[in-house]
Amino acid sequence: MTNLSSAPATRTILLAEDEVFIRMPIAKHLRECGYRVIEAVTAHEAIDVLDHADFAINAVITNLALAGDGFGIAKWVREHRPELTVLLTGTPERSVDVAAGLCRESSGRGAVDPQLLLRRIRWLLANRNRPVPGRGAQRAV
Repeated sequence: MTNLSSAPATRTILLAEDEVFIRMPIAKHLRECGYRVIEAVTAHEAIDVLDHADFAINAVITNLALAGDGFGIAKWVREHRPELTVLLTGTPERSVDVAAGLCRESSGRGAVDPQLLLRRIRWLLANRNRPVPGRGAQRAV
């Protein structure tokens, strides 16, 4: 599912990450830094966005273990859009490092502390299968 941010921003990042508990906080962090963020869940979806976007995309952040091949995105970019910067991640820590680095480079609003973001992602990942308080046996999604 691709998600386009409606907030005006000067630079656009394609964030390809299939783990929702990593993708959502990273996307929020980047938006708070002033970026327009497009979210992709699979490599196929990310490449489709890159191939058909009618707006400029300035960088791609992709998880190496992404569904459909994160390396495949990097290879496609190298062959079809070599002007794009591709930032590869493989762990939540690396994702936070990449996002924090981009936020330091942007002239956007003050972003959340990267350590707080990493703690939040770790908490979400650790608690993703626990029942939500007040919802009985339902699982958090």
